[in-house]
Amino acid sequence: MQSQSEVVKKRLKIALETSVIIAASVYFVSKELDSEKTAKDVHYERAQKLITELKNRVAQRTGVVTRTILRESRNALRNAITNSLEREGLNPQNPSIILNQCGDRLERIVEMLSLEPIDQKRKDHFFTQVVSMYSMLLERASLVTERTTRALAEDRTKLTASPRYRGIKSELGTHEVRQEFRQLYNLRGNPPTPRDREILSELAALSESYSAEIPTDLYLASTDSSHFSPMRFPTGIVSDQITKQIEETFHVRCDWPDVIAEIVSKQEG
Repeated sequence: MQSQSEVVKKRLKIALETSVIIAASVYFVSKELDSEKTAKDVHYERAQKLITELKNRVAQRTGVVTRTILRESRNALRNAITNSLEREGLNPQNPSIILNQCGDRLERIVEMLSLEPIDQKRKDHFFTQVVSMYSMLLERASLVTERTTRALAEDRTKLTASPRYRGIKSELGTHEVRQEFRQLYNLRGNPPTPRDREILSELAALSESYSAEIPTDLYLASTDSSHFSPMRFPTGIVSDQITKQIEETFHVRCDWPDVIAEIVSKQEG
């Protein structure tokens, strides 16, 4: 029997969202290219850090994926490759070779992930909650205007700055408030797609299923900071209103793949 002083060790599960699978798949060097430059996804290094950690934990089945994410990843690969080629200014004579290379890389990534079944009834149940959550967040986002941003910055300045420096401090404060609420502001112009909602409803059902077995920490690795992962600025400010709401409502922790890689690396066993 476990004593009260003993801490229950939680199981760790990491779900890879489409953006991370694509980021880790799009990397190629081909003789077909007009240049010696390597083309890769802009988040390749960040994604690869997590892939490396999960490769070392295949036996523990730490990395997971759902059929929706898997299907979307395979469908999105061609466009992701095209975007990388255009960004590097490359025009290969035979792009099918590159598609095959990246496709093989994607399948190798998928092979080390556990494909988890999702209870459709629970998924449908959570889907309505996901829709409601994003609707509520969009209502909050509508309040993030230039006027309210400046008003909040001015209120904070009155509490922290002397009258002589309030003008300058207020301008700096306005910039900081914009960063603080950037995730909500971005949601206004980039609302979640039906597929975003579907993925989150699957993860919510999965979190419920895992926790019914044993205590589990479920993370969603994503490079999508408009709908899932937090936005971090060089100033140290973090904008995470959506991220926190997802964790509070569905017990799914969203973050960038390199950040989660650090968490995995510190986990025993």
